[in-house]
Amino acid sequence: DAVICTLTLCSVKNPQKALTEIQRTLKPGGRYLFVEHVLSETNPFFATAQRLATPEHVQAADGCHFDRRTLETIQGAGFAAVDGDYFELENCGFLNPTA
Repeated sequence: DAVICTLTLCSVKNPQKALTEIQRTLKPGGRYLFVEHVLSETNPFFATAQRLATPEHVQAADGCHFDRRTLETIQGAGFAAVDGDYFELENCGFLNPTA
């Protein structure tokens, strides 16, 4: 059993509620697999640009937020274990920092 999310939690209105629903539907021993873009942790200038671009992008891209700390949200959601890493992709613009 698995739940797979790719670039999803950036767009939902309430990521915590979505994660609660994922936990509710996931069978015991099931896996939650995710790839999400996140707010930059290594470049404060880029993080500021992400924050500034987010309001307009939310309107233009179905609610997508550049400025969420989604890995931290997942880690705090109460899963038995979270094996997640922050990494950076090249040439991906605001989608660069990923978890």
